[in-house]
Amino acid sequence: MLTVEVDLLTGRYAATAHDDRRRSEWPPHPARFFSALVAALHDRDPVDDEERVALLWLERQPPPWLEVDLEVDDEFGRRDVHDVFVPVNDVSVVGDVWPMVQAVVDARSALAMAETGAGSAGDARAVKAARKALAAAEKKLALSVSKALTPTDSPSKVDLAAASALMPDRRIRQMRTFPVAVPARGTFSFAWQAQPEAPVRASLDALCARVTRLGHSSSLVRCRVTDHAIEPTLVPTEDGEYLLRVVGEGQLARLEAEFEWHREEKSRVLPARPQRYGPPMVAAAMPAPRSVFTDDWILYERRGGARPLSSRGVDVARALRAALIEANGSESLPDVLSGHDRDGRPSDRPHVAFVPCPFVGHPHGDGTLQGCAIVLPRDVEDAERRRLLRLIAAWERRTARDGLVELAGERLPPLRLARVQTSDKLALSPARWSRRASRFITATPIALDRHPGNLRSNASGTAHRASIEAQRTIADACERIGLPRPISVEIGFAPLLPGAQHVREFRPWPDRPGRPTRARVHAEIRFDQAVRGPVLLGAGRYFGLGLCLPVFDRDDRCRSE
Repeated sequence: MLTVEVDLLTGRYAATAHDDRRRSEWPPHPARFFSALVAALHDRDPVDDEERVALLWLERQPPPWLEVDLEVDDEFGRRDVHDVFVPVNDVSVVGDVWPMVQAVVDARSALAMAETGAGSAGDARAVKAARKALAAAEKKLALSVSKALTPTDSPSKVDLAAASALMPDRRIRQMRTFPVAVPARGTFSFAWQAQPEAPVRASLDALCARVTRLGHSSSLVRCRVTDHAIEPTLVPTEDGEYLLRVVGEGQLARLEAEFEWHREEKSRVLPARPQRYGPPMVAAAMPAPRSVFTDDWILYERRGGARPLSSRGVDVARALRAALIEANGSESLPDVLSGHDRDGRPSDRPHVAFVPCPFVGHPHGDGTLQGCAIVLPRDVEDAERRRLLRLIAAWERRTARDGLVELAGERLPPLRLARVQTSDKLALSPARWSRRASRFITATPIALDRHPGNLRSNASGTAHRASIEAQRTIADACERIGLPRPISVEIGFAPLLPGAQHVREFRPWPDRPGRPTRARVHAEIRFDQAVRGPVLLGAGRYFGLGLCLPVFDRDDRCRSE
């Protein structure tokens, strides 16, 4: 076993959660620690070859165990977060080259996706086009940088004004937050089950000795390789409560490639893969029931254009689906992607859902869509997933401008999106929608699979009977997506989450001439055990209706994560 002990020298851990800028990260993520080791590797020039070999060995190991204080929560152990306005260094006389940098990054991603599906003549043409697009983006970036670095004898008034803004007394200030976790025990450990050879162990120890911070620069640490075994409090498990970022083979190369383009001058997202962790006893227990949908989402973040509310989410979902079908051309799609069988009838098999992601369940939630996700069923085959990725690549190659794709529809003003691996937007965190819970509340109304009767009737007993039928229908919908039957369902027309919208704000479902519309309700659903989402219920679930948020079973009915 390889154990690395980390001491928090100030007794606190200052690192921002990747999916919420106002929350501290806790427990510490193994991917963050690996990045600290990579930074230590590159603090010497030239890089030590043996230390590099040691990191290549480490990235190939399964995710580590953690021995960490788990008593840190919102009430105890997390410092209150306040807005702080600080001078920033992002004012300069040069033009904004970052859109061009992002265009290069997007072109590289498109090329990698095209090469993944290479194999036919059409795919070969796609690879050739992607390479051509990458070359053009790189040339445009090089010209812009060259122009910015060329001095001029007669700067313009605009250039002089921008240059004067660099002076300390004139620098603008931006709002920042500095969330901190304060564990009762200021030491934690990572433990890998493999035993490295002596040279690898020595190199890792040397790297650990040069790690001085983990997270924010104020989060000072001392790290060392130790011989003692740990009693883990968290271990990798498919059904754990905690979703941490870990690394896999190729992480070192990815970090080095990312650094080459951001050069510590642009905000970036740590490349990593998600891994669930739980206490050892939970890991060995019976896993929680899961819905038929996966938490491995393809995410699109809103970057401009319209700011639709969740009540217009169906329009966004339909526009995204239509764009991908159009990119497919005349070829037939498998039912897992189209939702229809070969005869054009709706498929009984769970298929891809297009899910708009509203900002709800937060004190500042306003119901706006922060983006949308393509959510796959758990039984999707690798070939079907690759087919979907090729469709996405084809759509983005044809429509993307400056790394952004645009969606629009008859009732949807243009909306610009960027595909991202992870996002700091709370609504775009798959973990938030997929976590274990025994209680779920609708973020968007459920379109009932059966007509329950008149839920608004003033006649004696009519509305009550309709309400009971609606509750039964929702319970059936839970079983339809692989969950156990809930022990209670409460329904209403008004939203139960901050930021969620009233049922009346949503268009009828389905909004098509000649088809009967469904009754729609908000609901609070309780199970007799913890289950795992994402939970999408009812007739409109493949277009984002019936999206449910897991919530804590506490007195505050709207507190969620």
